[in-house]
Amino acid sequence: MRPARDLLGPRRVRVGCLVFQDPLPLCGLLYLLLYFDSSGFLRVGLLAAFLHECGHILVYWRFKHQLPVIAVTMTGFCMRTRGAGLTAAQTLLLAAAGPGANLLLAGVWYFRMSRRATLWGAAFLAANCLTAAFNLLPIPPLDGAQILHAAVQLRRQRRKR
Repeated sequence: MRPARDLLGPRRVRVGCLVFQDPLPLCGLLYLLLYFDSSGFLRVGLLAAFLHECGHILVYWRFKHQLPVIAVTMTGFCMRTRGAGLTAAQTLLLAAAGPGANLLLAGVWYFRMSRRATLWGAAFLAANCLTAAFNLLPIPPLDGAQILHAAVQLRRQRRKR
């Protein structure tokens, strides 16, 4: 008899720079969540998460001139940067780029909403604010913990000088 893990398909599937962890359960769960998302807020939240990662990807591209490996798991997206040889300052900028992209989009949408408010616009504004705030929590592997760790490293480097 085959183990249950084999029945669910491969554990990891790599497509270019994307690595899907447990793709079959991931797709099934995403399908169910989107099917029952009558408010549409999940779609807006996924867009905010995608744009958050785009902020990280742009900064990584600027530093390394290549795309990073992105892991797509049940808990979200995660950029794999171990062994990339980034300095503490680069790590700080890379970690801040995701929440920074969300806060920039929230600011743009706030001014846009002051002229013409829509329900979708309010949801997009809220999703970006919530995504940025959540990712700034100082809990590993979130961006806040990466920023805090890089800031401590920079401070230690400056004290040694």
